[in-house]
Amino acid sequence: MTTLTYRELRAMVQAEAKGVTHDGEAIRALERRARSNAETVARAADALAGMEVDSQTTGEAKDTARIMNGLTTSALAAASATDNVAAAARAVDAQAQKSHGGINEQAGAMNVRMAKSAFYEQE
Repeated sequence: MTTLTYRELRAMVQAEAKGVTHDGEAIRALERRARSNAETVARAADALAGMEVDSQTTGEAKDTARIMNGLTTSALAAASATDNVAAAARAVDAQAQKSHGGINEQAGAMNVRMAKSAFYEQE
């Protein structure tokens, strides 16, 4: 059986929350860039149509803009999911602190060495 200490749990979920938050920010940056590119391609398609360029070429440009807009929608959904994961990790950290923080403080304040964890297990 693998044991996970209070400190290890808190460090793990804090790192997870930080990492996922960073990932969400990166996804949002990509979404903004993709949205800007989609708008540029859509304007180019409109300009091509205004210059009476063949419908196949203008259609391809419009399709590309539509696909890129779909990408932005998916990116926003992924970024939202990272927010949920980060919130869940922060909630786990808060619950660990609430449930075991006092125990950790008392154990840290003791001037004697702690016994092996098996000693503290309930039967």
